[in-house]
Amino acid sequence: MTEIEAVDELANRVAPMIGRAVDELQIAAVLESQGFTDQVAQERYGVKDVFALAVVVYKRLPRDVETHDDEPRTRRTFRVLSHGPLFLLPSLAYPAAYDWLGAMTMVRGLVFTTAIGWWWAMGMSLVAYRLLGHGLDRAAGRSLRLSGGVGLGVVAAGSLLIDTRLWMFCLAQMGFQVSSCVLVIHKREARLALLMVPACAGGAAHLVLDVLPVALGCGALSIALILAASWHETGRAKPDTRKPPRMSLLLRLSAPSVAYSALCAAFMLNTDARFVLADLDLGLAVAPLVLGMGAVEWRAHRYSEQALDELDSAKDVTRFRRATQRLLVRELAWCLVILACVALVVLGVLARFGLLTARGALLVDAHVLLGGVFFLGFVLMRYEGLRWPLAIMPVVISANVLVNHFAPGHEIPVFLTGCAALLVLFLLTSLATAGEVRRYR
Repeated sequence: MTEIEAVDELANRVAPMIGRAVDELQIAAVLESQGFTDQVAQERYGVKDVFALAVVVYKRLPRDVETHDDEPRTRRTFRVLSHGPLFLLPSLAYPAAYDWLGAMTMVRGLVFTTAIGWWWAMGMSLVAYRLLGHGLDRAAGRSLRLSGGVGLGVVAAGSLLIDTRLWMFCLAQMGFQVSSCVLVIHKREARLALLMVPACAGGAAHLVLDVLPVALGCGALSIALILAASWHETGRAKPDTRKPPRMSLLLRLSAPSVAYSALCAAFMLNTDARFVLADLDLGLAVAPLVLGMGAVEWRAHRYSEQALDELDSAKDVTRFRRATQRLLVRELAWCLVILACVALVVLGVLARFGLLTARGALLVDAHVLLGGVFFLGFVLMRYEGLRWPLAIMPVVISANVLVNHFAPGHEIPVFLTGCAALLVLFLLTSLATAGEVRRYR
């Protein structure tokens, strides 16, 4: 029996035990439960380990996946759209942190925590979603608690190396990021908004009445409340009925997306960190992107839903490829239009008060284009198409850094050019992979 025939025989044998396989991870867990080892995978099937064998088996199983999300589409859309404004809530407390720590100290802490929290929260959510997708709610809760706690410790320790006064601010910032990650995973966006009311109210009161202790106390109260809420949420699940997959497999599946998130953070923060304390229009240039991130996520979900509908109705591969490519371009256009509308509102307000400059307008435009890049990144991440983005982004980031080093003072045009280049390259990559049926299995 050849290796290919052996894999086909194995796929037929384990299919009844797998049922509607969600992904390769579930198959790997079943194979391990049946006593398969890396050595068996190598000797009998010619692959390097059990996970590689699961990947091969998965490709030979019939597509039979159903979605068990009974949440009404309107409610789901509203939840996703709320993510942008929700993630902007901590900024209402930044003026108080500015007055408490000083300008440069606060900026260093903000950049450090955002850079770590961006990819850390991505890793947390990916592992948890994998486990939840397999019905392992208790394991997902444990992973969120563990990874969230480790993330808090890493940021607190790292902040002490930057400035000994920073640890409380960085801990609060990271606390919001890991807690919001947990609450969003469990669809508790409304609770997150409610628990952030003290921080927002305290920040607003400080701007009007200059009550720094009150603002800091309210901010600390909100962080304590959302940490408690996320801890409670992760402990509500019933015990799992089967053993979860190995953590090494989970991390391997998450690694490309985590690396991509880290590169996105590096690219964006390399420019935006320079303007946090600059003129108001430059400091607020990222606001349309943050406010519109929920819309970016929403349009990525819509693309996935419509692409699967096309797969079910398509009569041949060529028609499916053309349909998904049209869908991709259309959803990207929607994404850019929504972000542009938000940007026009921000630009209009700044112009009304005489605060808008040409540099500020260019920086806002760059972030609109970056939103399109993030949309395409979401799509590629979902369909395991990050190989080319992971090769493209380091080149663009390196070019950005080098040009800024040798030609200082041109950061905004360089950033705008980099965003445009990423948008074009990501679009070409997405169009090339959009019609590959295997990515939608």
